[in-house]
Amino acid sequence: MNVIFGAVLCVSTALLIINDPEKVLAAFLSGGEKALSLTAKMLVIYAVWLGVFKIMESTGLSRKLARALKPANRLLFGALPEDANEYMSLNISANILGMSGATTPMGIKAVKALDKYPDTDYAVTMFFVINATSVQLIPSSVLALRAQSGSASPSDIILPTVLATLLSSVIGILLVKVFAKKGR
Repeated sequence: MNVIFGAVLCVSTALLIINDPEKVLAAFLSGGEKALSLTAKMLVIYAVWLGVFKIMESTGLSRKLARALKPANRLLFGALPEDANEYMSLNISANILGMSGATTPMGIKAVKALDKYPDTDYAVTMFFVINATSVQLIPSSVLALRAQSGSASPSDIILPTVLATLLSSVIGILLVKVFAKKGR
């Protein structure tokens, strides 16, 4: 992937130098400024949500959420250890709320917890697919970016997002159920 990105960057830069050499530096500075601005905005969004998750862990709310989602998790993943179930529940809940980037720490902790136990390949595969497709009822990260970018109606994407992510999740879950062996 880095090779492809590097090739695109080199070709684009060469074409820009040939067509309008005065705009090369301006384009690089403008792109860097936009990237830094976007990074700062996303950092604030993720910091808030990671703080919320830390509070949920400290207050025990994450364990209650894990217990509430245990039947659904058992149906999707099979029997899970308690620690993995808790992290997976937090991860899936955050994905449903559209905080895709902020879910990464919980996903890593869930997979590390599953790695401690034998015969968890099916659960890890299903978890990966659910994370990749992740149903989003409230795509909060995208809504925040659209609002900050001055969109006239940032919430126009909610229905298409729900439908697209729901369809991709159902297809992904069905494919895992058909092709992956469930270890018990």
